[in-house]
Amino acid sequence: MKNFNLIIAFLLISLTATSQDAFFSNFDRSYNLTNPSSIGMAEDINLTMVHRSQWMSIVKPFSTSQFEGFYPIRQANSNKKIATVGLSFVNERLGEAGSIVNNQFAVTGAYNFEFNNFNNLSAGLKVGYFNGVTDLSSVSTGSQFVNGYYDPTSNLGESVNNPVINGLEVTPSVTWFAIDSSGSNKYFVGLSAFNVNQSTPMRIAITGGGNINFGEFGISPKSLVMIQGGQTHVVVGSDFIYDLAKESYKKAALGIGGFYRLNDAAIMSLKYLSNKMDIGLTYDLTTSSIADPLNTKTGSFELFLNYKIHQVEKIKSFNYTIEVFDKDTKQPIEASASYNNKSLKQKGNLFTNLSKSTIALNQKDEYEIIISKENYNSDSIVVINSSEEAQSKKIYLSKTIRMFDFELDILDKQTNEPVQVNISLVDQKTGEQQDLGNSNKLLTELESGKKHTISLNAEGYENAVLELRYDKYGTLSKTMYISKTKPEIIATNLKLVVLDELTKKPIESTVMAINLTDPANQQNSLIALNSFPPENYPLEIGNKFEILVTKEGYFNQKIKIEANEQKDLEKVVLLSPIEVGKSIIVEDLLFKTGKNTLDERSFRILDQLVDFLNQNSTIKIELAGHTDSDGSEVFNQKLSEGRAQSAVNYLSGKGISKNRLVAKGHGESEPLAPNTTAEGKAKNRRVELKIIGK
Repeated sequence: MKNFNLIIAFLLISLTATSQDAFFSNFDRSYNLTNPSSIGMAEDINLTMVHRSQWMSIVKPFSTSQFEGFYPIRQANSNKKIATVGLSFVNERLGEAGSIVNNQFAVTGAYNFEFNNFNNLSAGLKVGYFNGVTDLSSVSTGSQFVNGYYDPTSNLGESVNNPVINGLEVTPSVTWFAIDSSGSNKYFVGLSAFNVNQSTPMRIAITGGGNINFGEFGISPKSLVMIQGGQTHVVVGSDFIYDLAKESYKKAALGIGGFYRLNDAAIMSLKYLSNKMDIGLTYDLTTSSIADPLNTKTGSFELFLNYKIHQVEKIKSFNYTIEVFDKDTKQPIEASASYNNKSLKQKGNLFTNLSKSTIALNQKDEYEIIISKENYNSDSIVVINSSEEAQSKKIYLSKTIRMFDFELDILDKQTNEPVQVNISLVDQKTGEQQDLGNSNKLLTELESGKKHTISLNAEGYENAVLELRYDKYGTLSKTMYISKTKPEIIATNLKLVVLDELTKKPIESTVMAINLTDPANQQNSLIALNSFPPENYPLEIGNKFEILVTKEGYFNQKIKIEANEQKDLEKVVLLSPIEVGKSIIVEDLLFKTGKNTLDERSFRILDQLVDFLNQNSTIKIELAGHTDSDGSEVFNQKLSEGRAQSAVNYLSGKGISKNRLVAKGHGESEPLAPNTTAEGKAKNRRVELKIIGK
């Protein structure tokens, strides 16, 4: 009787302990028992069977079997996974006739919260029913032995009923997981609380894992920590994966795993993984005598089969083509695009640094697409399309208008006293003048990065013109000194005619006289603005002048004049039309001797080139550096390349797109004159400008 009572006590304890808390070594294949919310990580329909045979030294060992299936729920049209539902059934059995039988049936739901394209939180709840029964008819007692023979039909001789344990179990669970750009899981961490509504101690389960890939090889570390009452169950280890095929439609891999269950068993596994089916065999080598009633050190086998069914995508999409242009030049420009799917509350990037792109958008969803580019105003479009018909859109971006504050003091050149003058802003294209008032001081706001011409006129003073460009924010302050009108000007009388080089016909142009006599205080005078030059223009004797002639669609041209005597000076300037392949020498572009550093005197020349490129905003140019024969060929080659690049850097620093500029060096290989004289060498040291695109 005493032994029978011990057996009954053992069975009752076993039933109580196992009625809710089965486990598998492949805990990542049994979400129902370790982390119900983990079903939210799955992208496919999954059907999983797991079977475990424990205590193999017993003739009919303790076995646990599980079937689990779950189904992702996706949003109509977008295919976005919003939730997952699952069913599971677990059967535990001890003995051939089922001395102890425990069944669990549960339903699970998990809702997916997407924080961005890669990080997600799955919040789940499992509700299950369990039923545990101990069949005492399968137990033999001494009362069943009659005359030394066992009679199974004899009464047990004990008055004990078959114990039954059943009830409802509720398990809340959360899992944080991240996916990579290919949609594969990068890592996950889960927390679950089992038996929250039961009198038995609550079981806390913490799971974690990740995937690390090294080409064809991968490591998948995983861990499980369960805490119940005063007991702690810890499993930690990793699968080592070798990819046989990585194509999305035909993935296949082999895996070898090694895990350790703390103070209980070493776990070894072999797995075949594919995008349709996973199969695995696990063996637990028992390390604890408590785990084996007969202390034979035999282990446990576990087999799992996971069948995956790919869900048919519900997305209906259409192609949307975006082309981006400069609003002023109407030329294609590279830009970037991002989107805000207002229907799904998703944001992301569509393309980067492209002038044209075709993208797939979901039908019926509302999109806001933002087109942006540095130094341009962004633009946005709203797209809604309920059909499969392709759409396209041309976007024209305008350059950002940046303003700066300009302060100008006007002083008498001789007395340094303020002078009251009429101030006007001259339009570069039309020649129209905007009145800025009559004062000895100008305070105004001008557009950054643009050339401005300010005209100053006062009775008794010479007309003066100030040209300026400022590429920054903030305040620019200048002082303009104007000279009183001389009663009698002894001057060279310039008679200038501007002709088209090809047709030899007069053309309108902008003509500027730059007084080079005092390099520190060069003065500009406007002779003509998009018009024909006057018949006569006086150049004061004793001064050196540079006459700069510009016109859109033509190369700049300039002539130098020394006004030494009072006479008529007739000059004809031929403007050459811009054509691809044509080249000119950039005059007076100076560098430090033997270096690629620009001489400060070259800034004025390069500023004129900036104006030329802005006036002809679609052309692309090549700046080619040339040297004389002094020095080695290698040195001269590097020097010519560096000088051309210095000029390109200056231009790009003034707002000219780098896509329009090419730097090239020819060293001493293309001389214009023999390098036997100083004059010849000076002629060979040059930078040429060549048109390479319009």
